[in-house]
Amino acid sequence: MSQTARFWAIAAATLLAAVTAGWLYGEFRRDPEKPVEPPTAVAYDRRGELLFQVHCSSCHGPEGRGDGPSGLALKPPPRDFSARPWRGPVAAETIRAAILRGIPGTAMASFQHALASADVDTLTQHTLNLAVSRPTVQYQPTEEEQLLKEAGLIDLRGTEPPALAVTDAAEKTIRLADVKGRLVLVHFWGTACTHCLKEMPHLQALKAELGQRGLSVLHVCTDVDDVRDAQRIAEKVVPGVRVFAEESGLGLARFDVQTLPAMWLIGPDGKAIGRGNGARDWKNPALRRLLERYLRD
Repeated sequence: MSQTARFWAIAAATLLAAVTAGWLYGEFRRDPEKPVEPPTAVAYDRRGELLFQVHCSSCHGPEGRGDGPSGLALKPPPRDFSARPWRGPVAAETIRAAILRGIPGTAMASFQHALASADVDTLTQHTLNLAVSRPTVQYQPTEEEQLLKEAGLIDLRGTEPPALAVTDAAEKTIRLADVKGRLVLVHFWGTACTHCLKEMPHLQALKAELGQRGLSVLHVCTDVDDVRDAQRIAEKVVPGVRVFAEESGLGLARFDVQTLPAMWLIGPDGKAIGRGNGARDWKNPALRRLLERYLRD
């Protein structure tokens, strides 16, 4: 064996002996009758508070009252954990599900891959403590809030809708600013979406009935390169219907279209009122009352 190899062999043996000795010393010093103590409740709460401040307080506020600086412009607004009612029971299971899965249609995203399982448990318990440790407030929705809820729409009142420019088969472009002063229903649909095509005749009937009172319907196709192809398909379902395409391709992302069909309701003042994803019953009395509310104004 060379001198260099002998040197490294001795060094490795010395290191192994030192590590082994340290481990044996630690085992000798350990009291076998004294179990390792778990983290105290205070430490657990402090960990939960830390997680809440890092991940939640910017929207929900430091005390969970829904008054965080990033939540002021969110629609729907962040939850005030002391306010009732909740959509589900005020329980750890409800909170844990929201943390892991998020809440579709809101800014509450999933933290399933962002937090370890133990941290999810800790954050769940801390949030539950915020929800039950102070007097609850029974929230009374306004007339408009109740109408939007009954119609199955997410409340967007007062927010600016994203920019939208759509073009029809005759190459005429319409922007939301062009129809300001009217109640605008933007209907996102696809040529391969059966539910989209099924609800199109109902929307046309609604437009025919309420158009003179200020209702406009924009059928925006999301899955064609040439709007003339969309026009031909729509004509087979509703003769005479006028459809549009959004050329930039950014409409789905801007308008948070998660499933088709989807719709946005824009008020006569140009501000958003509400939005919804998925097919809906356009004969629903709640939807009709909502439209009447803004047509009346």
